[in-house]
Amino acid sequence: MAKTETIQPGYCVAVHLVPETAPDYCYIGQVEAVDDHGIMINMVHWDEKLDMLGGYTESLFIPWCNINSILISTERQPTRRFMTDRGRKWQARVNAMHGKEKTTPKKS
Repeated sequence: MAKTETIQPGYCVAVHLVPETAPDYCYIGQVEAVDDHGIMINMVHWDEKLDMLGGYTESLFIPWCNINSILISTERQPTRRFMTDRGRKWQARVNAMHGKEKTTPKKS
């Protein structure tokens, strides 16, 4: 189990799930809450036109036991780089590991 001090609300994360936990193997979002039971993320995307986080969608609660690994971007790291590059690359590599080449299409 991750220490709740390690992952804080506001951090951006790419969460790699244990197989057969959810429809996708990896979710990208912004941390809403963390406790001893798991992590709640709001699945967001980077709005290229506004050059900021945008497209807030559903929240997803993930119990610690269903998490395989997490790529984390803290408040000291550039959110833009994580959301447009590193998080997406991580998601693509996780999906490729599981034989799923494409990610779920983003909502516009």
